Amino acid sequence: MGAKKWAAFLGVLLLSVRFSFGVQCSALERSNAHPQASPFVLPIVKRDSLLNGLHLITLEQQGTGSVAAHLRINSGALFDLAGKGGLANLTAEMLLKGCGGLSAKNVADTVEQLGLTVGVTAGWDSTDIVMSGPAESLEAIFDLLGKLLISPSFDQKEVELLKVARATVLNKEGQNDSVAVRRKALEAVFGSHPFGRLAHGTPESMGQITRPDLVYFHNRFYIANNSELTVSGDVTAEQVTRLARSKLGAWKKGEKIPPTFKSQEAQPGRRVYILDRGEEQPALAEIAQPGLSRRAEDYFAAVIMADVLGQQVSKITAVHAGTTIGTDLEARLLAGPLIVSIKSDPSDLTGDLDVLLDTMTAMQINPPASERVESAKARLIASMAERLKTPAGAAEVILDIETFGLGRDYVINFANRVNAITLADVQRAAQTYLKPQSVAIVVAGSAGRFESPMRKIGTVAVLK
Repeated sequence: MGAKKWAAFLGVLLLSVRFSFGVQCSALERSNAHPQASPFVLPIVKRDSLLNGLHLITLEQQGTGSVAAHLRINSGALFDLAGKGGLANLTAEMLLKGCGGLSAKNVADTVEQLGLTVGVTAGWDSTDIVMSGPAESLEAIFDLLGKLLISPSFDQKEVELLKVARATVLNKEGQNDSVAVRRKALEAVFGSHPFGRLAHGTPESMGQITRPDLVYFHNRFYIANNSELTVSGDVTAEQVTRLARSKLGAWKKGEKIPPTFKSQEAQPGRRVYILDRGEEQPALAEIAQPGLSRRAEDYFAAVIMADVLGQQVSKITAVHAGTTIGTDLEARLLAGPLIVSIKSDPSDLTGDLDVLLDTMTAMQINPPASERVESAKARLIASMAERLKTPAGAAEVILDIETFGLGRDYVINFANRVNAITLADVQRAAQTYLKPQSVAIVVAGSAGRFESPMRKIGTVAVLK
């Protein structure tokens, strides 16, 4: 994309403003640093911290009439106990099932009476609690947040009810071919590494989790100095600090546990796993391999490389009307998977796989087309602009900066860093990260149709 077209694109999509991040300090204050120009909109960020190590981040937006609190604990499913996948997720969900002397019904009634929206989720690297509501509910939000974090009850009856409910959902999801294919692809690439399973676990692993496991996980990882709290909306930083001291000051601190799992190496040779299915349904395939850490210096180049890979394969396979291609390179602290998904007519799948593998190899040999790299850059910058349009999105960006250690100037320099990626950078990322000769391929389709042609691609195992 030429300079004039690029400038026009940004002019339409984004609004240029100037902002700065506040420096970390014991007393809340604005940064003394000079603000820098950025193509993104972000409120002034004010920071403080409690004596227990909890970081407070306030995004003031006066007059909105609403507030939102987003508490992030920087530990998640990566630390599930062996054989107990889904422990982090179950622990998070149990927070709303009783705390601080309140029963599950009391918590639900409080949320409803205050007009709050509450969500609790656990990913690989973090556990997130988000509460939002009218501005006058701010103190009640802090009060409920303190109860959830400091004194969850983990009532045995509620634990068993939630386990049954989660197992039912997981069992239903497991009957979906797309979930079954993803689960096998992760297992094939990562084996016994935590990433070799789904973050939310399985019905079997859910049955192994006990109340003491939940208590252990909460005591070990739900600690103030392993967390950040963002509060945005019709609020002042002074209010946030006062309420945090009152409601969260007693939250314990502890020893932070770094993720020290050994990275998974690519396996020698391609492996193909066929989940035997009927002829009448579309064929699904996932091509998986180890990816890279979100902290990698060439992360942006790798993201653009994955986008370009998807573009090129989609263009070639467009002759097959029923084929869709997707690429997935999730941001994680440790190197997670790089996965390409294919859904196609059974008669086209083998050809689509050949196109993908050939394209992966070709990208290592030849630099990519300039227009595809530029369109990938534009999408990456546009996605950041979209996230920053809302207070909730801005809070997530700031928390990601903290979780992954991206630096306080991350947003300021984001567009420039993306635009600085060259064709050579993308080709180098392909050479570094793409492993076309050692990918794991999982296919959901007829073994009678696919077993023979797949033997030309790699070693084959048929799973009933």
